[in-house]
Amino acid sequence: MSWNTHRPRGRFFNGQKLEVMVWLLAAPLSWMMWLAVGVVQIAHAQTGPATTLVSDTVYRADSSPAQGVLLISWPPFTTATGVPVAAGNTSTPLGAGGALAVNLVANVSATPANTYYSVVYQLDDGTVRTEYWLVPTTSPANLATVRATPGSGTTAQLASQQYVNAALAAKASDDAVVHIAGAETIAGTKQFAVPPSVPAPAASADAANKAYVDSAVAAVGAGAYVAKTGDTMSGPLLLSAEHSDIRRSVYDRLVNAAIAVAISAAIALHDHLGLK
Repeated sequence: MSWNTHRPRGRFFNGQKLEVMVWLLAAPLSWMMWLAVGVVQIAHAQTGPATTLVSDTVYRADSSPAQGVLLISWPPFTTATGVPVAAGNTSTPLGAGGALAVNLVANVSATPANTYYSVVYQLDDGTVRTEYWLVPTTSPANLATVRATPGSGTTAQLASQQYVNAALAAKASDDAVVHIAGAETIAGTKQFAVPPSVPAPAASADAANKAYVDSAVAAVGAGAYVAKTGDTMSGPLLLSAEHSDIRRSVYDRLVNAAIAVAISAAIALHDHLGLK
């Protein structure tokens, strides 16, 4: 690649040598294109992701303006528009009257999910407090907008100690509940809204379900006992030794009946024969 290197001497155009203009006009178009690309790349490299101004006034509990510094840190993340942001930290002092003003890259909808700015308040009265920020793209944003509680959104979010303690406060202790598996003793009276289902009993102390009881008593008494009324008994009735009192009663009645029959017969014969 070559170009005309002839440079006329002694001529000026508006106070500049004409040879400069000739050299520029003779430069190849490709050089001009590369120069333009380089300028665009440099301009792009110098332009970072857009930031949001977090602006507000910080007060103490007694309504006096707070004074101190905020230590802000963040993990690496990629913005919602695809701009990568390296992990880092910064600090910003509170201005006069507790004024807060800091520019941060928006981390709402960032990747990975649940990316927070960790903000530590170090106030001049010794107060140290940590909170978490989700910075939107709308600028400016106040503290009420950016403050977030990890764990208060989707189940995949990180949870703060405060959130975990509050969630566990209403839960029963492990030793105070009935578990699905394992041998346990339950004290006190328990009432069931619906009948509990139990399997068929295996040990003598097991609870029996209705199906087991119905099957066990289905044949009890069927044709094996004499009903109190309207029944017929067939076959000999064998009484065991423990029923001797019944046999004795029957025997006594038979003897008494035989004696009565004999006396009646003797009286009848005496009358018939006319014996005196």
